[in-house]
Amino acid sequence: NGCKLTDKELNEYRTDRAYGGFSRNCLELEIWPAVAKSVRYVVFCDIDQMHQANDRFGYAGVDKKIKSAINTGRQNDIAVARWYSGDELVFLVLEGPRSGNPIQFCERIQSRLHQAGLSATFGVVELRPQEILSPKFSVKRAAALVQKAKRNNLRASIQSEEKLVPGFEGNGQPVKKTGFLGRIVATLSA
Repeated sequence: NGCKLTDKELNEYRTDRAYGGFSRNCLELEIWPAVAKSVRYVVFCDIDQMHQANDRFGYAGVDKKIKSAINTGRQNDIAVARWYSGDELVFLVLEGPRSGNPIQFCERIQSRLHQAGLSATFGVVELRPQEILSPKFSVKRAAALVQKAKRNNLRASIQSEEKLVPGFEGNGQPVKKTGFLGRIVATLSA
């Protein structure tokens, strides 16, 4: 006679209440095993200066802004989960006709965040075959890109590995765009 969770308890376990995405536990234990073979890219998103944003807009206000940005910027072929804390999110971009370019996806989210008075730094990596057992490996690589960018004062940027996305320069030189999105770096040399 095993212990059963109520539907409400199960929903709380699976869902991040602040943003409406999946919880980390749900992503790792339920979602990943079901979709791992379809994952093409993993995106790590770190909201910039979260403490200052909370001071400015309040906790509930910031949560609402983030939830709106991520839900209007993503498509059905993208799963989202809160990762370590409230300012770190993971997106799984699945193979499929509607999945699109992960850099453009990040730009859409960044644009929505900017409209709400926020910004984020993104790390985008392509899933490697040896990483199919757990999302932790690819998330760690994507998070490392974000941390390197922040150490180099490249907040509000999108970082990806060389030759990640067809159509972007993969020659080891950063592709920079300026404007309200900040610098977009399509290639990051090691």
